[in-house]
Amino acid sequence: MTRSFHAIMLAAGLALGLSTSAAGGELPVAPFQARYEVYGQGFSLGEAVMSLTADGSGGYRMSSDVRPNGLVALLASASVRERASGEIRDGRIQPTRYERRMETGKKSGDVQLRFDWPAGRVEARSGTRQATLPLSPGVVDPLSLNMVVMRDLQRDRLPGQYTLVDETELRTFQIRNEGEEILDTPLGRLRALRVSHSKPGNTRITTFWFAPQLRYLPVRIAQHKKGKEVMRMEIRTVERQP
Repeated sequence: MTRSFHAIMLAAGLALGLSTSAAGGELPVAPFQARYEVYGQGFSLGEAVMSLTADGSGGYRMSSDVRPNGLVALLASASVRERASGEIRDGRIQPTRYERRMETGKKSGDVQLRFDWPAGRVEARSGTRQATLPLSPGVVDPLSLNMVVMRDLQRDRLPGQYTLVDETELRTFQIRNEGEEILDTPLGRLRALRVSHSKPGNTRITTFWFAPQLRYLPVRIAQHKKGKEVMRMEIRTVERQP
């Protein structure tokens, strides 16, 4: 139970790791704070909070925190904390820093990314592993990917794939637009666009439901492995930031 709980909480953290295009340095997605309930194996395990804020002229900050709640916290302590920051340059989302920390009581794991756009490289570190990776336009970190997808949905220009830095490797994720569904949520009945992504050759598929009424904020996120659901997140509240 403890090992599977830790895996579910990490999966929830990584899942959170995805108007018209803004001109100049404006954010292409309106700032927000959203709270989600995290479920695993049919049980409520904790809460996830994702936020986006503007940081000066053309800058942004994103955060994601996944924590256990209630009895679960007593049985298995685990949390996932992500932070990302970057800039909007000529309409492009360009992350500059990303950090992820997972704590499981006895162990902790860190991922750090530093994006050097003028030099065209990313310095990546995951635990004891380090790598210098080539950086090209469109490459992002797992958390900034959420803003990129929301922006592209607002433009009605969802591509067939995205490339991001996954720990110490560059990985390309295949994207599929699977149509619309109507979801019953604590925010009411919402029309949602169902979008899935996966890595080639991997049996894990993550599916997002983006609500146009909420400026394409994800209102449900689910992860399946070999056809079986291992994690699900459902939106509870959302606040728009000034």
